[in-house]
Amino acid sequence: MLHSATSFILKRKKVVSITDNRINNILWYIIECYSLLLKDNPKYSKKYVSKKTTLHFEDYLKIRLVEDYLKKNKALLISKVSALEEITFHYETVKGFTDILDGKEKSDKIDIYVNKLGLKRKWAVEDEDLYFAIECKRIKVLSDCKDYLDDTQNFVNRKYNALRLPFEGQLAFIEDGTLTHISISTEINKRLKASSTIITKQFLSSKKINNSFNGCYPSIHKRNHGKKELFTIFHLLFDYSKIIVN
Repeated sequence: MLHSATSFILKRKKVVSITDNRINNILWYIIECYSLLLKDNPKYSKKYVSKKTTLHFEDYLKIRLVEDYLKKNKALLISKVSALEEITFHYETVKGFTDILDGKEKSDKIDIYVNKLGLKRKWAVEDEDLYFAIECKRIKVLSDCKDYLDDTQNFVNRKYNALRLPFEGQLAFIEDGTLTHISISTEINKRLKASSTIITKQFLSSKKINNSFNGCYPSIHKRNHGKKELFTIFHLLFDYSKIIVN
């Protein structure tokens, strides 16, 4: 008979493997929505957002992605994975975390919040405590990779009050057509290698999750608190240079 601790570890590995597969399907769908966006070729005007809204341009981009694509095309995902028939996509959902640097409880504003993952029974928690978080950043010049990595730093430093899956998401809106997912991933890896506060076990490496897209890069890091568990970040590097206008 297996020792109880061994049995628990094997069970957790199985649950993590199932969750990994589910997250990969969600990422496939997000990329599929990005492909639809490119076909539609909308024009997102910085001048319009500045004059006609009170939104930061980054917030406008993620709202349009969620409202116009992620919410409206869910049938594509459900036909692929029936267990995701209740999946929801929201923006700027607030959860709580404890800052390990000062020990204070603070608000965690999640850029894109993906909930109802069909994994409630696997993790034995309520749906509200089981979600996939994606943080977004604009990349206008290569040096913006520094700000992009602020979200990676948050992932390793923050002690979340509810269950946090060992998977996180980061999405880049690339605004300069001379920048590519290759040049950006290379710059991010360069900065990760120089970081003393982000422990990286696997640097960004391209993974084909959707045949229409080459800019998905998983990386593996270690939390800076508790048992210092490993987790994966899926980086989606989206080229918005042809749809963003002044």
